[in-house]
Amino acid sequence: MKSLLFAILVALALPAVAAAHATLVSTSPANGAVLVRAPGAVRIAFDDTVTRGPGIEAIRNGGGSILAAKPRIEGGKTLVLPVRRGLPDGDYSVRWAIISDDGHLESGVLAFAVGTGRPKPVASLAPEAAGPRPPDVIARWLFLAGVLGAAGIALFALLGRVDAEPVALVLASSAVLAALGAGDESHRVGLHTRAGDAFVAGSAYAVAVALVAGAALLEPRARRPSLWLALPLVAVPTAAGHALDRGLSRVNVAADVLHVAGAAAWVGALLGLVVTRRRDVRLAAAGVALLTVTGVVRASYELLHLAQLWETSYGRALLVKTGLLLAAVAVGMWRRPRVELVLVAGILVAVGVLTLERPGRNATPPARAAVPSEPQPAPPPPPADAVVAAREIGLYGVGVESEPSRRTVIVFSPAGGGASGLAVTVDGTAATACGSGCYRVDGEHGDTTDVVVDGLRASIVAPADAPVADVARMQRWIEARTSVAYVEHLASDPEHSVTASWRFEAPNRVAYTIAGGAQGIVVGDRRWDRARAGAAWVESPQTPVRQPATQWERATNVHAVAPGVLTFADPTIPAFFTLHVRDGKPTLLEMTAPAHFMRDRYVSFDSAPRIRPPR
Repeated sequence: MKSLLFAILVALALPAVAAAHATLVSTSPANGAVLVRAPGAVRIAFDDTVTRGPGIEAIRNGGGSILAAKPRIEGGKTLVLPVRRGLPDGDYSVRWAIISDDGHLESGVLAFAVGTGRPKPVASLAPEAAGPRPPDVIARWLFLAGVLGAAGIALFALLGRVDAEPVALVLASSAVLAALGAGDESHRVGLHTRAGDAFVAGSAYAVAVALVAGAALLEPRARRPSLWLALPLVAVPTAAGHALDRGLSRVNVAADVLHVAGAAAWVGALLGLVVTRRRDVRLAAAGVALLTVTGVVRASYELLHLAQLWETSYGRALLVKTGLLLAAVAVGMWRRPRVELVLVAGILVAVGVLTLERPGRNATPPARAAVPSEPQPAPPPPPADAVVAAREIGLYGVGVESEPSRRTVIVFSPAGGGASGLAVTVDGTAATACGSGCYRVDGEHGDTTDVVVDGLRASIVAPADAPVADVARMQRWIEARTSVAYVEHLASDPEHSVTASWRFEAPNRVAYTIAGGAQGIVVGDRRWDRARAGAAWVESPQTPVRQPATQWERATNVHAVAPGVLTFADPTIPAFFTLHVRDGKPTLLEMTAPAHFMRDRYVSFDSAPRIRPPR
């Protein structure tokens, strides 16, 4: 008896149909960011498919809405809130809300400020209540009770060869409950999500079961077909739940369907005893066995460690459910099926709460550190012999300085200098701080470094050893040209970038055109600018600058990491560079610096002069 009690506790204390959540990956702007200029939109990115949720707002603190258009979903995983152009300096708050693919509401807030030197802003909005709400729990209870009742009584009647009118009445009533619950859930979740589509299909199917079972009350020959028709209802919770979540083993699908079937068998045995006074011990035992085996399988994917039982709201709801289960088992031992059913109804309330909570495996990660709004001290220069490489990771410029038994990661802050106080791992090992924006890991390593900065991941190729190269010769070659032209893509962050065409002519002439924007011409000590093509030129004085010139001033740590590919650093900026060379000529230059992610594609050298003062 003790072993049976333990098996029931282990199996039924675990959720039959819990659901995972989409996890927030990043926001742009970051929460607490202080921006030099206003963004064109606020973007909230997730790791799974989402749809727009209720209660979305974007306001100026103490003022009205700044939304310029209806929020939308881009790429299936990013919520975009367009905001008005030219926002004045001030503090702004955003409340976002999404429905994840499994049908769960998630909401949060962020604040950003516009204007150099402003203090860190605080959100004046509160998130939408995303936890279990009474109407949602009631709808989920109706759905689960209906599914378990309909499938359970069908199992009881088919296995026991019971052909009684009360069975058809219970089946029809249960199917109606399932249809009502699923219909309400589909209305809350909405279509275009996996859960919403599953609830719509489940509601329609439950209606069909209810109609056939209702007909069976009048025509006995319809009773047996109605019983078989009810059994597939056990698959609906799985289709709407987390067993189909991305990244989980498909063993979960079969395990989850069998888990629901085991619960249905237990409920069916109780219902059959109440309405026909026939006890089916085999059905109850089979249900317990299924619950035990599949419950353990499902549990291994829901909680990451034991402490989550009391550290998370999901775990605490699980403990409440376990307490109710203990009471139900005790009552069942005294053979009080009606009281046991009442307690089972209470257990389903706990299950309804569980399905609306975030499971342990999807526990919210720690909040990311706010991006500094003021310039920070510059990072230390690279070690003398280190091979360097860099790339953009979210808002940060990240460089890897690779030595045979050590790697140093430099993280540039968007506000300037190094970004300190971040969670940085290198190939899964937590890095230790080594200065402003400096993080270090000791040990031998391969050519590719997997870097995670504050939850954002990227792979950077930086071998432990590479031939020393000479970029000074290329610098002299560029400076000796009569003209140099390139197309430049320059970004300050993932949301703000410009593309411009640049042309430099010896000895001191420059011209640029920003795509769809401003233009400029420099000839010696004179300069002309205009806001757009066709506008009037405005002249201003200019300090003459010798041209052509390179984008770097002093190169260190120059290595050939691949044929025709040189990497180096310029600590005077500071910045990391990658230069691609073909047939002795530069073809592409990439620069990673604080809030400057640049790609220059060279298009011509030594072409005929064409820069002249505007007429």
